[in-house]
Amino acid sequence: MNQINLDKLLRLSAGGKADSGAVKLVLAQVYQAQLQQLPDGGARLQLGAGQMPLQLTLSAAEAARLQGLLQPGAVPGQPRQHASATGLQVPVQVQFALSADNQIQLNLQNSPVTQTLALPTAQVRQLLLQFFLGASGATPVQTPSTDNNQAETPQQSAALVSARLLVAASSSAATSAVAPVKAGSIQLPMMAPLTIAKAAQQQLSSLLQPSHSNQLTVLLQLSSSNGELSARLLLPGNASGAQQTLLDKPQQQQLLQQLVQLFNQQRPSTLSPLPLLSTLKLPPGAAQQLQLQQQGTNWQLVLQPASVKTGLTVDASQFNRPLQLVGPAPAANNKEVAPAQLTSSTITQAWRHLLPVLPLSADPLASVPELPEPVQQLLQTVRHSQLDGAKVVPAQQLLPQLLSLLQFQPLQSQASLQTSGGTLAVAIQLLLGHLLQKPVPAAQTAANQRLSQLVSALEPQQASNLLRQLASHSSTLQQSQLATLDSSTQAQQQLILQLPLQQGNHSVFSQLQIEQREADCKQDGSKQTLWQLTMRFDMQQLGAMLVIARLQQQQLQLQFYTEQPQALALTEQFLPILKDRCTMQGLEVKQAECVLGKIPESLLPRANSLLTIKV
Repeated sequence: MNQINLDKLLRLSAGGKADSGAVKLVLAQVYQAQLQQLPDGGARLQLGAGQMPLQLTLSAAEAARLQGLLQPGAVPGQPRQHASATGLQVPVQVQFALSADNQIQLNLQNSPVTQTLALPTAQVRQLLLQFFLGASGATPVQTPSTDNNQAETPQQSAALVSARLLVAASSSAATSAVAPVKAGSIQLPMMAPLTIAKAAQQQLSSLLQPSHSNQLTVLLQLSSSNGELSARLLLPGNASGAQQTLLDKPQQQQLLQQLVQLFNQQRPSTLSPLPLLSTLKLPPGAAQQLQLQQQGTNWQLVLQPASVKTGLTVDASQFNRPLQLVGPAPAANNKEVAPAQLTSSTITQAWRHLLPVLPLSADPLASVPELPEPVQQLLQTVRHSQLDGAKVVPAQQLLPQLLSLLQFQPLQSQASLQTSGGTLAVAIQLLLGHLLQKPVPAAQTAANQRLSQLVSALEPQQASNLLRQLASHSSTLQQSQLATLDSSTQAQQQLILQLPLQQGNHSVFSQLQIEQREADCKQDGSKQTLWQLTMRFDMQQLGAMLVIARLQQQQLQLQFYTEQPQALALTEQFLPILKDRCTMQGLEVKQAECVLGKIPESLLPRANSLLTIKV
């Protein structure tokens, strides 16, 4: 920590001594202030209120550097575009520091205020469809509008989009040269799969069987009626009949939520070209975060202005009152004080408190402010593709994520941004193509255009460093794949997977091990299949937790192990809820307990290698 010479700070007041009428300011402390534009082009910074507030008068040249605070979206150093901003007063946060030549260094930051704009459902419908048309390349179609209170352009109510059917081969696949397919779920571009209604299963199967293809063109229709917004998927040419609806009511609601979530994940630069946004009276400002939110049947567009930071160096004489900047006083007689002697027991106790909050290893996906903006956005995209460790993930979303990790290859073809494994592969391929200056197939995919633009903005050294980070992250996934290959030669079948989870701002890996064994039946001694699922979780301050679940027939045994008493108490509190949910799934819970124990550092074998040497 840099020491502050208090004597130099006191020279800021007249005579080089502390002034009893001086304003006392603490270095690096955040103060609330008001920044006002003056008629002559200058500006005034004011701290406090009352009869004698602290004021700093800035010249027009100095005020020009603060236009990003006074006028959101203005370019620093450029003159004001219109005079209506004169007298404008905005709240800011300011910190004071002392420069090397004893001038005052000001670090200012605006206080962005979140604003909301109420939108009728008809405008929300237009906004979502316009965004989806531009992002997916879908084709707008003309269908009758379902609005009762507002007439709109029919072309903005529906779109033809190419969807992918997730199909499974039937049992006749072993005896038939070409197995028929059965439609189970449907997936739109950039979105998670949705379960198809049972009433449409047979009709889709008959459509798919002649071509044996899993690609199908469907009609995405957004409707607003009586203040409610709904989304449907229909077969083209049969939009008038309810029998041709592909999704039931819960899945229709899920489709709408996915559209809203996809909209909210976009950067403002991606949404700004939308025609409807240009007609809305949005407050001025650059790089705003736009979020669609629903409260009951009401919709609103939330605008979060970007934070603006700037620095300015001024002279103490520009303030209307003398300043007294204070900081940590030096030791008496300027003599260094020897540090206190620490005993071994004190050090041990300190480490016990510190180690639980330290990460086991560096997070290669961590983003720091010093990184370039394109690098931060790329890392954020990879993090957002991972499962959220604080939420319960539905089975239809969990299965594609697990499959993408099991099948992960850095150079795999047709990688999807809907999964963590696919997003990681796309990012690695784009970085390799950028460094080698060669086109890659991933750059030609419409869904990857945003990532491709971010990669193109990187300098070679930045792209090389980012590629090393992503390679370090991917090596963890491939390490579990090697462990699975090693176990395939053993008598018992094993599947080992390291699942990346997003816990707040940290990316952590939870380890899963699935084993299939043979067990003796207690009644007749016959052989039965026993499934065992072992999971190791890193619960941050609560330490590691090991979960072992054994399933034989419909009988389930659950054992939890933890090293922390606090984690033990929390687990015992929620065990009855977990048992009830397992019972609702038709399972008989024979055992469910949590005990203290030593958790292994990893579920992976101690040694695995690409080569096996036998002598």
